[in-house]
Amino acid sequence: MSGGKLDGRVALVTGSSRGIGAGIALRLAADGATVVVHASADSRDADKVAAKIVDAGGTASVVLGDLSTADAPIDIVRETVERHGGIDILVNNAAVSEYHPVPEFDIKRIDFELSLNLRAVLLATGEFARRTESPHGRVINISSAAGKHPAHGRSVYSATKGAMEAFTRSAALELGERGITVNAVAPGTTVTDLFEANERKDPRDWRGLFARWTALRRVAQPDDIADIVAFVASDDARWLTGNTLSADGGLVTTGTNIARYSM
Repeated sequence: MSGGKLDGRVALVTGSSRGIGAGIALRLAADGATVVVHASADSRDADKVAAKIVDAGGTASVVLGDLSTADAPIDIVRETVERHGGIDILVNNAAVSEYHPVPEFDIKRIDFELSLNLRAVLLATGEFARRTESPHGRVINISSAAGKHPAHGRSVYSATKGAMEAFTRSAALELGERGITVNAVAPGTTVTDLFEANERKDPRDWRGLFARWTALRRVAQPDDIADIVAFVASDDARWLTGNTLSADGGLVTTGTNIARYSM
């Protein structure tokens, strides 16, 4: 995988054993990056993603860590640097979205979602900023359309993504003088393993419903999101920082009220 736009660069993608994260890992590797594939505790799916990269001629390794803990977000960045001699790209993708109506709030569930979706992003980005010596450092935070559009039972998740986007702007301001860009990509509904599992549980035509909400009349595949992330990671996006790119197929153009729907 030589001759790509990311040749010689090292990328850590959190939550990249499946779904959007796996798509991002594969695409960055296709563009020449050495990719560190992350999973929480079970390496089997991450090993499969890394094997695909290696089989295609790329370089990949696997790192494990529960990002809801205080140490793991820092440790996986350190381990990336120790293994590969540096780090150029950090993609904060790992997240959880739990159905959690306001009257049913409890502290353990709130803390878990805040820790994984937000605190881990702050800690990993801080360690990246301390460790990177790259002249083209990239931090890419994977947000969500839920950061702007309310969805029933997902208020904690929405709050974490809204906060992530605010952090993206502030971190871009602080790190810009070092040439590090910080941006967010906010996917809409994307067909992942979790989405398909939910489809099997519920006979309603969720895919058709979500497709009607978008200007392009379909739901995203992981590759749709990965291609945008690859652009933001490249030198082509060198003048882009502090932004959130809506990768939702035109959800914002349809004026659809999605607030009462949730899978």
